[in-house]
Amino acid sequence: MPLSPRLFTKISLQIMLIVPFVVQTVGAVAVVGYLSYRNGQKAVNDVATQLRNDISDRIQENLTYLVAIPFQTFESYDATLSQNRIDINNGRDVEKFLWKQLPAFPHVAATVFVNANQQFFGAERQEDGALVIRASEVENNHSLTTYTTSPEGERREITNAGKPNWDPRKRPYYKIPVQKKQAVWGTVYPHITGEFLYIAAGKPIYTKAGDLQGVWMTSLNLVMFGDFLSKLKIGKTGQSFILERSGEMIATSTEEKPFKNYPEKVVELPEQRVERLKVVNSSNAITQKASQALLEQFHDFQNIQASHQLKFTVDGKNYFVQVDPFRDSKGIDWLVVVTIPEADFMNQINANTQTTILLCLATLIMAILLGILTARRIIRPVERITTASEAIAAGNLNQQVEVSSIIELGKLANVFNGMTNQLKDSLDALHLANEELEARVEQRTGELRQEKEKSEQLLLNILPAEIADRLLRTNESPAEHFEEATILFADIVGFTSISARIEPLQLVAGLNQIFSAFDQLTEKYGLEKIKTIGDAYMVVGGLPASRPDHCEAIANMALDMQAYMENVKNIFGESLQIRIGINTGPVIAGVIGIKKFIYDLWGDAVNIASRMESHGKPGYIQVTDATYLKLQNKYLLEPRGTIEVKGRGEMMTYWLLGRREGILATSTGEVNNC
Repeated sequence: MPLSPRLFTKISLQIMLIVPFVVQTVGAVAVVGYLSYRNGQKAVNDVATQLRNDISDRIQENLTYLVAIPFQTFESYDATLSQNRIDINNGRDVEKFLWKQLPAFPHVAATVFVNANQQFFGAERQEDGALVIRASEVENNHSLTTYTTSPEGERREITNAGKPNWDPRKRPYYKIPVQKKQAVWGTVYPHITGEFLYIAAGKPIYTKAGDLQGVWMTSLNLVMFGDFLSKLKIGKTGQSFILERSGEMIATSTEEKPFKNYPEKVVELPEQRVERLKVVNSSNAITQKASQALLEQFHDFQNIQASHQLKFTVDGKNYFVQVDPFRDSKGIDWLVVVTIPEADFMNQINANTQTTILLCLATLIMAILLGILTARRIIRPVERITTASEAIAAGNLNQQVEVSSIIELGKLANVFNGMTNQLKDSLDALHLANEELEARVEQRTGELRQEKEKSEQLLLNILPAEIADRLLRTNESPAEHFEEATILFADIVGFTSISARIEPLQLVAGLNQIFSAFDQLTEKYGLEKIKTIGDAYMVVGGLPASRPDHCEAIANMALDMQAYMENVKNIFGESLQIRIGINTGPVIAGVIGIKKFIYDLWGDAVNIASRMESHGKPGYIQVTDATYLKLQNKYLLEPRGTIEVKGRGEMMTYWLLGRREGILATSTGEVNNC
């Protein structure tokens, strides 16, 4: 049954305002859908975290098992040696013994004994599983020769012979254990064929008199680590990889080789065609982006000292990543990285979210249709009043509006019509006078405001805000004594020679670029720039407003200035270095004179800071003992020793090298522990 227009003859505005309930209903549905989505995301994050932890634990357990194998072989070898079952001086006896050990250690790629006389005796497992003997001895002129073997481990045919006078003692698997005088890992090295990467552990053997007899060496093929990673099921499409602190790859689950081989390269040995692969240069986009995300977060792989979890994006897709350090007591220091696509978990949640959105849209459309029908009943009389009001505002007071059937709006229309009649006569007389007076006042006020802002801004560009405010209020700024402040002087090395080679405009433009960057650092750390003299830059912390962290703020700015000068390129067509000096002590600061104000510092502390810069070295930050005592617990400093300082005699100074690990600088100059 259609609604009769008579139903709306008299109706309360309060009833009409019930319509917003519809909007509230839509909002409630939207909030429920949003919370459902967020809870789903939280559940995904929890599951992804658990999965990453489980996969990382499995990798760590397997790595622990694998890297312990070489040292288990050493225990076996030493036991055999202590029982006099082999003659360490008989190379044939040693190589046959090592050949027999390979079946007992199926994960070992090669096992070797290198004696102190340059001789090499060992056994190796080929890619097809065959066992061969490799030897370099006096009889073959120290050429690394490969032999096939009989079932008893005896030499048979020669399959490969290297160049004469090969010295295995120069290899890291010999040198490092000898230097450490204990069983340790060597470095990753390419196999002599150039087809694989090995990592070897070595253990030196000594006589009872303490003389070196040689080194046991056991190698693992990095292919073994990659095979293990590729067999792990990480979600649906997750990946993992292992890298060294240098950023070089150890292994990856994607079966990508951890090295590049250049077969066309002309070399003496095939192994010289091998180049280690950096993870940031990986051909796999996920491996590459994950490693770049870690570098953006930690700046250097060396800074990752604990387990961390983060996210990164590749081609619009989010990935969870976990990195865990892996170490053993023998020198291994690797990072294990596990990546899992968010899409592995989010597909169902996204489908539910789409359904929720469609339901919200349907509800919204229904609410809008109902709102339109009811709103029209209110909007039309309001529009009539609005139109009449706009006409009155334009100066036309001859306005009367139709009285609405809605009770409240009808009353409003009656009041409005009466108001227009009362205002018509009075507003006609006052309108012109008010417009003229307001225009004149606004114009004059604007002019005064602009002039005041220009004057204050000009003064702020010359003096610190507190000093400028004092001058504006009292017209005086006496010099003040500060018990402690930190002063920094910086000077561009070789600027005089640079200025003689380039045009003045180019010189000024370059200086402006550098000093503008320094000014930004001054703002960042809340410091006070004092002045520039030629290529010299002076800044102070701890005044005109006292602050307890002035020394740390100056140290942070000095390190950032140094980093900026190391990274800036081609300002004057060549690389630049900066020399920085810092001192902490009492100063006098203030404005002198009555014209061309300048805020300056005086005192012995200022002179010493200048001497720290002039007596420093290019690219270094030299600080006094007073500054060192303020910074020693939060920053890395190195003693320079005593130097002769003009007017002061011998002084102990230090080099400021950087922040300690776990210390971050805030924008106010404060230093926080992470």
